[in-house]
Amino acid sequence: MATSTAGDPGREQHEPFAVSGVIAVLFLASACVWASVLAPEGAVAAVTSIGVRDHCASGWVVPDTGDAPIPMAGRPSGSVLGSGGAVTVTVRGLTGDEIVLGPPVVEVVSRRPALPGVFLPAPCDAALPPGFLTADLDRPTVLLAPDGEPAEFPYQVTGTEPDQIVIRPVSTTDDVEWRLRIPWTSGVGTGELVVDDDGTPLRTTATSAARPFCVELPDSSRWVSCRSG
Repeated sequence: MATSTAGDPGREQHEPFAVSGVIAVLFLASACVWASVLAPEGAVAAVTSIGVRDHCASGWVVPDTGDAPIPMAGRPSGSVLGSGGAVTVTVRGLTGDEIVLGPPVVEVVSRRPALPGVFLPAPCDAALPPGFLTADLDRPTVLLAPDGEPAEFPYQVTGTEPDQIVIRPVSTTDDVEWRLRIPWTSGVGTGELVVDDDGTPLRTTATSAARPFCVELPDSSRWVSCRSG
């Protein structure tokens, strides 16, 4: 989810308003699960998708309930996105004005040790799209950068020409709750788009404390215990 605060350049007081919608796109093989979209109001809005799209390296961490197979039918119950997944934010304007997006900032809300449980890896053909920004959640101040290089901002968006910001959050040690804050300016004022997961912080966990399951071949339709084979 994304919310925004904005202000008229001629006013000293900032007036908050809702400008967000959420689509949770959960990439598991060819399956997608869609959440409802909230009608946005204001000057700019964002739609957020969350998926495991990192060529076997990412996946979901779920509670450990034994070795029973788990079907790949949408996002597994009780799951948290593992390190290396993708959070894709599609930003668009809601007026006729051009919106200029500044560099996003990652706000860490909470930090705990890596979540224990079972790690369900993404199928190996679920590649991350090009042009993503890596968010190193292990750093005290999280930086967004493509392969260590500075991100190219500002972005410009309109209602007919939206743009995507793809974030690859990574952590080797922690279970991190976080939000994305995107400053914007336009002819109607300035503000900040606050991106989260349908009203709650985004969450990414290192997979180091979870035991791995395997993708069952050749169908890749469920996860199975690696030790049962």
